[in-house]
This record gives sequence, structure tokens and C-alpha cells, in this order.
Amino acid sequence: MANAGSSSLRAVVALTNHGNRAPSDTAPILCPKNAANFDKYGVPFMQLTDAGMRQMYAAGQHTRAVYVDSAHFLSPTFKQKRHFETYFRADAATSCGQSATTFGYGLYPSVNSNLPFPNPIPIVMQLASNEFEFGVTDGPCAETLSADLVAYGATRGKALLKAHAPLVQALSDVCGTDLSGTDTITSLNVLADMAKLDRLEGLPPTLGLTDAMYQELQELALTQRMERFLGTPRQVTYYMGGFPAMLLSNLAPVSPSSPYKFYAYTGHRELLHGMGLLLDWRFDMHGEARAPGFNTTALPPATTMYFELHEENDRQLVRTFLWSPLTGRAPVQLGKCSALDCPMDEFRGILEAHVAATSSWEKLCAYHPVKKVKNMHFGSDPVEDSVTSFIMCAALVLCTVFAMHSAYRRINQFKRRDYTPI
Repeated sequence: MANAGSSSLRAVVALTNHGNRAPSDTAPILCPKNAANFDKYGVPFMQLTDAGMRQMYAAGQHTRAVYVDSAHFLSPTFKQKRHFETYFRADAATSCGQSATTFGYGLYPSVNSNLPFPNPIPIVMQLASNEFEFGVTDGPCAETLSADLVAYGATRGKALLKAHAPLVQALSDVCGTDLSGTDTITSLNVLADMAKLDRLEGLPPTLGLTDAMYQELQELALTQRMERFLGTPRQVTYYMGGFPAMLLSNLAPVSPSSPYKFYAYTGHRELLHGMGLLLDWRFDMHGEARAPGFNTTALPPATTMYFELHEENDRQLVRTFLWSPLTGRAPVQLGKCSALDCPMDEFRGILEAHVAATSSWEKLCAYHPVKKVKNMHFGSDPVEDSVTSFIMCAALVLCTVFAMHSAYRRINQFKRRDYTPI
């Protein structure tokens, strides 16, 4: 198998989980006894920390080492091309946008000769309500997800909480809050993130939180996340939204009309897990919590999935790799593909077969795009505007002539009847 430096490389897509961030803004309410740690993050809630920036910068540096220094696939700096070769896009969350920027600085660390900072990296982001590739559940599929979460909470989620009732009570004591009086499933996820983020930042655990409690909490939270958002093939389809289709469109030989050959995407961990389920890409990260029902583990911050398109002897192949700050880079054999070098037709067929079996996310979420209404003043076509104006003027003239003709006839009628109009 050729390495990334082979001349067969045509396009690369990188999908990265955002770096370490500060806890959710609801964490202080759920766990007031952890106040000392909250004060040490030094950034607003939910935003990237220094540790998270280092993780994402390392991801960018690794990408540069592989695709610039080794493969000579990308140019060392922006200045050596007439256009950007790399397309950066991030989820609407602040931590994802910050992560994408830091990743870009690792990939392109050169300093402008006239300025004391790296070249700015253009990051494409959508409003959450308009995001169909990274977060369709915040827009068209919000109601579908909400209904599924309610159903989960009343069935499997309820049973899972009952099985872990001692943990819920112990966490209530540790945090100083009655967790049973909240949306317990969501609360446990917030607390699991808080405890893990504290550990990654090198902060002491909340007083009373034992290693055994920490491990049980992480495994419970991971299982809940996988079951709530990605528990069935149908959920996987609508949760992933348009990302698989976008991935397929990116994995194509670069055409003369497109300047891009490397696509750097930054999103949430669920997006990576969703791709894992679609392709049977199994994650097995040492030291991370495991969800036995899904044969997967949690992912460290800045974990990156690489999809490479190669052309060899008129055959298109997809090679996949996984990198994280803790594990380094390794090739990945997709469980649903027949070979390590996955034929492009087979790769495409895997994703399309899944959607065919469940129907599209648009149908699952009853999404019907609103037809664009033409603005008559801004951004409209000059030719169409000219035709429209002519028609309106002609109609106005005809109406005027008709009115004058009608008035003339009435006056004549009045005269014939010896009436004098007032």
C-alpha cells in the first residue's frame, strides 16, 4: 500500500473533534461544590481552553507533517498558490470555531513578513438553525430529535437511571444538588463532561468523587449519548444530516474549476461517532470510557479522522486513518468495506445503502425547503427586472386609457339625456 506521499493522492477530508473546553454554563448550578475548579479555567463556559488550543494546534501540525512535509500534497504557505488549497469549516459552536482556527495555525504556521502573527485562516460557519451538514438537529430535525429524546427518557433512559440510582445519589451528595429533581439524563452528561474536563486540565476532582464513581459516570454518559442520538439506523441518518453526502462530494478528483483538495472540518464528537457507525469504523482508545452496546469508546479531544482519495491504475480508492494527541496516526480497516484500500464505489455504496434503508434525513424530519422568494430590489436579475417594469408600465397605460374612454362615454350619455354633470 502506498503512503500519503504517493502521487496517487487526489483529495483529503479531515474530520476533527473540538479541543478541550470549559464546562457547560449549567455545571455550576448542578455542582456548586466544584466552584473552585470553575474559577481556574480562565475562559468563558463552553469555550476552548489553553489545553484545547494545544491539542488542536498539534492536530494541525500532524496534518502538516503528513501532507506538506512528507507527501508534498499541500503547499507550505498560502503565498505559493493563487488560491487557498484548504477549505476550513466548523460547527456553529464557539468551541468548534476556535478549534478550527487553531488547527489552521498548526497547518499553516508561517508568519507574515510584515505582521507578528500567522496568516488569518478563513473559517466557514453557519447559523445553527441553517446548519444542515454539522447540526441538522438544531434546525429542520429539532422536533424529530425532541420527540425521540422524550421517548427515550420514558423507556430505556428511565431503566438505565434506575440501574444506576446509587451513582445518581452519590453524585448528588458530592455536588450538593438533588439531581433527581432535574432532567437527570442531561445533568449526568454535563457532570461527566465537567469531571473529564477537570481531569484533562490537570485540576483536582470534586471532593468526594472517587475513581470508581468517575469511571461509572463516564461509561453511563457515553452509553446515554450513543443511545439517545445514534441508537438506531434511522437516528444515525437524521443526526448526520447532510455530512455524508458532503463527504462524498469532497472525495472526488480536483477539477480545474475547484481550488480545494484538502477539506478540514471541525465538529462535535457525535459526528465522528456517527461516521463510525455508518462505516463500522470502531474506536478503541486506551483509557477512555466504553459503550459495550456499540463496541466503541469515547474519543479524546482533537481526535481526527482522515479520508484520503487515491487514484491507481484508473481505480479510485479511499484510505482511512485515525489520529489523536494520545495515540498518534494509524490506518483503519472499515468493517463494512472489503479491503483496507476501500474501492470508491464500495465506499459510496455503504453510505448510500444506509440512507436507502432508512430514507433520507429530509423525509425523516418532514423537511420541505422553502422556495426562494425573489427580492424585487436587491440581488435580482437586471433583465428580469426590465421585463417586469415594462409589463407593469404597459398595464398602467392600458388602465388609464380604459378609464378615459369610460369617462368620455358617460359624458356623452349625460349630454344626450340633457343631464349636466356636477
